[in-house]
Amino acid sequence: MTTRRIYVDIDDVLSATIECLIDLLETTHERRVDLEEVRHFDLEKSFGLAEHEITAFMERAHADDVIESLAPTPGAPGVLSNWAEAGHEVSLITGRPPVTNAASRRWLTRHRIPHASLHHLDKWNRPSWNRSGLPALRFEEIHDLEFDFAVEDSLDTAARLVEEFEIPVALMDRPWNRDLDHVSAKAHSGLVRCSDWREVALAFEQD
Repeated sequence: MTTRRIYVDIDDVLSATIECLIDLLETTHERRVDLEEVRHFDLEKSFGLAEHEITAFMERAHADDVIESLAPTPGAPGVLSNWAEAGHEVSLITGRPPVTNAASRRWLTRHRIPHASLHHLDKWNRPSWNRSGLPALRFEEIHDLEFDFAVEDSLDTAARLVEEFEIPVALMDRPWNRDLDHVSAKAHSGLVRCSDWREVALAFEQD
């Protein structure tokens, strides 16, 4: 097999993030939602939070102790280990703000998740995302990394990867990425919906 460069997202791809955030919502706002009710990638909408509430909520969600408490998604460490052993280069591309870098690295080390690099990608161009001006990846710089395959849960990000860079994407099936009405035919043709990491591995082998 030819050595390939692989883009892998972290939250809700490598880690069971939404389950943790649902618990956090109950702790901070005494309100609980069912996982299947999280129909919007924007948690302000899915969790019914006001603008000032979502800001405080996401700051708490990105705290070191919360990040380090996340469980790995079943099967993910094994698939990434197999890819690394086969000589593929796995880069972790996360939408978490760069201030979470140290906690994210500790989490990756604790769960023995192999990777060649970790990048914080400014997916939404929000000024508040990186107030400290820490190193971050701009979306257009993905082109220079020459990825052959990607694993994402954000439908908008996955569509851009296909449309702008022609990178095929294994889209982890989540409630917030099931509505494909606004997705272009080109993007749709480059997406493979996967329910778990076994299906991601199969999609990679068949691509």
